[in-house]
Amino acid sequence: MTEPPIDNRGDEAPRPDAPVPPEPEARSASVRLREGNETNDAALMDPANQSLADALRITYYLLQGAMVVLAALFVLSGFQTVREGERGISVLFGRTVSTNLEPGFHFAAPYPFGEMIKVDTGNIAPSLKRSFWPAMKESELDNPVDDIRKDGQLNPERDGSLLTADLNLAHTQWQAVYRRVNPLQYVENINPDYESKIVQSALERGVVRTLAVIPIDELLKPQEGGIKAISDRAKEIAQETLDDIGAGIKIEQFELSRRTPPATLLRKFRAVLDARSEAQKAITEARGERDKLMNEAAGEAAGVLLWLINRYETAIEAGDGADAESLLAQIDSIIEGNAITIDPSAADDPLAADVLARARGKSASGEVVETIQNAKVDRIAVVQEAQGDLEFFKAKQEQFEANSELMVRRDWASAWTAFQDQDFVQTMQLPLGPMVELRINEDPDIIKNMDRAQKQREREKTAEERIKKIRENKYKVDTSIRVEG
Repeated sequence: MTEPPIDNRGDEAPRPDAPVPPEPEARSASVRLREGNETNDAALMDPANQSLADALRITYYLLQGAMVVLAALFVLSGFQTVREGERGISVLFGRTVSTNLEPGFHFAAPYPFGEMIKVDTGNIAPSLKRSFWPAMKESELDNPVDDIRKDGQLNPERDGSLLTADLNLAHTQWQAVYRRVNPLQYVENINPDYESKIVQSALERGVVRTLAVIPIDELLKPQEGGIKAISDRAKEIAQETLDDIGAGIKIEQFELSRRTPPATLLRKFRAVLDARSEAQKAITEARGERDKLMNEAAGEAAGVLLWLINRYETAIEAGDGADAESLLAQIDSIIEGNAITIDPSAADDPLAADVLARARGKSASGEVVETIQNAKVDRIAVVQEAQGDLEFFKAKQEQFEANSELMVRRDWASAWTAFQDQDFVQTMQLPLGPMVELRINEDPDIIKNMDRAQKQREREKTAEERIKKIRENKYKVDTSIRVEG
């Protein structure tokens, strides 16, 4: 029985009598190391090291150049342009360096050390057409007021409206324009994402507070001055609201463009407004007619004469004779065409003082002066006519005393000729003879012409009396006491 071979690699020592295994065949080497001198090895390694060093050196130079370029670009990125309609704010380490940079080329430290904040200062027009208007489509907001829904119900969650001082509801539309005038305040206090809501809230607050103290009748008045006063007040309140939060925003324009009562009451409001408009028109026409008549009556002195006449009547009623005589003398002086010399300080109210100041140094004109002048002319004519009649009577008297029969015959012939020339006298020729009898009717044409002439004279007389009465009543003032219930 043969014993198994013992592994020499184990822990036991090989036995002396163990057989020696044969040597394995040698494998051909893939790498052979040979001994050589150090000089030859260094010579083989120098080209590689040199190439590596050159590559690293070039890379280092390129990296330095890139760093310099990046640093230059980083610095140059701080130069920025502020365009027209903008203002710039330069910031360095969180602190403002320049707060109102004009349009142009400016430098600011690049981010993250600093930055250039640009603020648009152009006009911005927010829309306030929906805020206080019934809910409708965007395309219908500019439709006529008559097209507003007339279902009679307003939904506060859907429809906009305003409450006036007399507890009425009204609808309005507004036009606004604002701009950013203080860029620093704007940047510090306003978030651009909420800017439009902030401005709109301030404008709406101004409208609500303004209309809360104005009755709806005053809101709906057609006078342009009243609408401007309402718009100015709303603008003032809205601007105060923005100033209180330091918004740096200025409202350039805020105007009431449209207003209307609720649709269900529109017809009734229009009837009231139409009546008021007609009344205002009548008042304006009456004032115009009054000014026209006063100007025709006395020209620029009409107001002064009216003021003096009122004071004269007051003095008469108070029994102040001296003051009444003084006022009457002033009235006569102005009517006669003399210049007005009354001191404006003599008036008790500002309106009368203004009238006196504007008429000072001027004289009356128009019908008053014409009437006085005509009266003077008539007075002279009456005196001259009376004197002429006196002279004529004296001449007749002398003729009568010289030859009474001749004077009587001549005057009788003249009177008979004048009588026959009247349009109501009919002349008939009769033949001579003792027995003549005529039975005739009146000529209808002659009677008709006589009647027409008589009526014409009556019409002319009546028209003259009416004109005379109107002129007399024009200068009369009712001084009686009136009791109004």
